[in-house]
Amino acid sequence: MPSISVSYRDLCQLLGKSIEIDRLCERLGMLGMEAEPSGEEIKIEIAHNRPDLLSVEGVARALKGFLRIKTGLPVYRAKLPKISVEVDPSVETVRPFISAGVVRKVQMTGDIVASIMQVQEKLHASLCRKRDKASIGIYDLDTITPPIKYKTTSPDGIRFLPLDFGRELSPAEILREHPKGIEYGSLLLGLPRYPLLIDARGLVLSLPPIINSEETRVTEKTNALFIDVTGHDERVVNQTLTIIMTGLAERGFSLEKVEIKYPKRKVTTPELKSRRLRLSTSNVNRTIGINIGSKQVAKLAKVMRYGVEKISGDFLTILIPPYRCDIMHEIDVIEDIAIGYGYDNLEPTLPKVLTIGERAPIERISEKARRALTGLNFMEVMTYTLTSPRVNFDLMRLKGEAVEIANPISEEYTILRDSLIPSLLLVLKQNRHNPLPHKIFEIGDVVLLDEKSETGARNVRRAAAAVAGEGFGFTYVKAAAEALLRELGKKVELKPSQHPSFIDGRVAEFYSEGKRIGIVGELHPEVITGFELEHPVTVFEIDLD
Repeated sequence: MPSISVSYRDLCQLLGKSIEIDRLCERLGMLGMEAEPSGEEIKIEIAHNRPDLLSVEGVARALKGFLRIKTGLPVYRAKLPKISVEVDPSVETVRPFISAGVVRKVQMTGDIVASIMQVQEKLHASLCRKRDKASIGIYDLDTITPPIKYKTTSPDGIRFLPLDFGRELSPAEILREHPKGIEYGSLLLGLPRYPLLIDARGLVLSLPPIINSEETRVTEKTNALFIDVTGHDERVVNQTLTIIMTGLAERGFSLEKVEIKYPKRKVTTPELKSRRLRLSTSNVNRTIGINIGSKQVAKLAKVMRYGVEKISGDFLTILIPPYRCDIMHEIDVIEDIAIGYGYDNLEPTLPKVLTIGERAPIERISEKARRALTGLNFMEVMTYTLTSPRVNFDLMRLKGEAVEIANPISEEYTILRDSLIPSLLLVLKQNRHNPLPHKIFEIGDVVLLDEKSETGARNVRRAAAAVAGEGFGFTYVKAAAEALLRELGKKVELKPSQHPSFIDGRVAEFYSEGKRIGIVGELHPEVITGFELEHPVTVFEIDLD
């Protein structure tokens, strides 16, 4: 989980009252944040799904509600835009989206500077996915002459003085020489043009997502901020800006929108409107295991900084704060209601069932197989159930179909595996530079297409092992598989077979009561080289179901 350090004194100032540090830490724990005092600071671990808490302002906002200092929906108002950003069409294929805002009446103390730097760093690492989905730029507005242009430049194009560097560099030189360019340069490397923010005079604001310019640096004398967020994911870009600006608004600063002029549309950012969600009181009670009325649910929702627009019998219309990008379903709000009610106030009860749970039979078999293979000097590995057709079929010299993922996030994980052997070979590939022999096994599920199943597929538990190295041929692995089957109490028959993944004459199948339950053999040289291995590999795979 991401962690932040906040000033105890600054946190109390934001709360508007002084509270003992130990009590603050205890209350933070009840809110789901693990907190520990460290001198004049508090170290806090934040859940991954709560980027709005990655600043002292966000923590104080949540605490105000939980401590009943200030409850209900925080309302943020931003003045109409006076500044615009003109988006050049060339950024569409480079880094297409931008949102921006202005913060005025800023009083930059050391605590505020530290908070801005920390929230920028933590959002980059989490919500922004190390600046890939989005990256943040914060500038002294008084150094900038509007309108601002978001365009591209050639790698050897306009030179400027990057932050914390003693001389001007071109964009390409920044990627090679500046510490931030070295760290994040891969995000731009290979592109014919790089994104760039400049003002009306040609002053460079930043080279997103790498570094700002020294001329626009924020100092303790700054009294107005210009904030931009650029990236590939417009939703994340807008969420990031909203989190930063609503946090700064908690300090009483004035917010102002910015007009973004895309080639074919105009938008104003940030988006500060709340969202509506319908909440059922009976569902709240049933899920949490309590019995309270709609008015009490509304009160607890306000404690967690939600708004309540309307109560109509069993249903409430809840207003979700604009910074709560983690709320996607009614159950997310119910979880917050439970936190507001207090986990320490919930009465533990035994489940209303007539049976006592025990390990499923397949788990007992799996444990027995695990002990047997460990005793045979194999090392257990755990791999992903998701894979790709290339690994599952092409590299194994096979053709076939598998269960596909509807919305895969990566080309490497688009299907569910139907064999453990390719997964084991990937492990051998990753460890090919280590001394031989390698003897590994996995007990895990594969997913097979099944027209008789309601879902069209079924899970099957299997055990598989692989040995890489000289002197461990077919006979050795067959003996290991037979030893495993004896431990499992299986009487089997071994029959010669043919399989595209194996060497002819070096592959056989196990049968039990007339049913095929496994395969053993030496892998074909093309399979071995396909996984970038250099030594013979023998494997077996057995159904445990």
